[in-house]
Amino acid sequence: MKEKNNLIRFSILTLFSCAFYVFWVFSVAYQANFIKGFDKLFISLIANQNKTELFILKHLTVLANTPVVIGYTVVLVIFLLLKKKYALAGFSTFVMAFANGNNWLLKHIVQRPRPTVPHLVKATGYSFPSGHSAGSMSICLVLFIVVLVLMKKGILKRLLLIILPIIPFIIGMSRIYVHVHYPSDVVGGFIEAITFFLLGLLIFQSRLFKQ
Repeated sequence: MKEKNNLIRFSILTLFSCAFYVFWVFSVAYQANFIKGFDKLFISLIANQNKTELFILKHLTVLANTPVVIGYTVVLVIFLLLKKKYALAGFSTFVMAFANGNNWLLKHIVQRPRPTVPHLVKATGYSFPSGHSAGSMSICLVLFIVVLVLMKKGILKRLLLIILPIIPFIIGMSRIYVHVHYPSDVVGGFIEAITFFLLGLLIFQSRLFKQ
């Protein structure tokens, strides 16, 4: 009964997330007025020339560079396979491959140019959705489940379960701060990662929590 309820819950969440993701993609692709207003509002809130903040965020943003995220994923999957946690390894591979693969595909479909203001870090390719936001959100959500399933109760586990969901928002803010993404790019990356994370839970949930 509990497994059936989980399946229904994950199905509803996944459908909602998919619907919102499609809505957001089309809104950005067709330059909806509310997207322009959303970007303008959050750029004005985040824009800052504080040298200390800029120094910190310029260094933090590289933690979600594509090669770095791939490295995290490979190390994590190998670790899980060595521990014979095959369901977790499959779940991690699924979420990371589809979230980040879809990100690359969507960038080339939407082809949104990056902000025209001077970039404070090197950035190439299209702007939407933010790869750093999708990559950081997907790996942190995957790690959240790994910690939840594998670690014993304790202060470290509680601390990690608090910190992991916060990290992507710092990375996402950094991408706006250094002028390489619009806020709607960052939100798009987050929704993308969450959608594939929920889809992964829907597919693997019956095996994940039995390890």
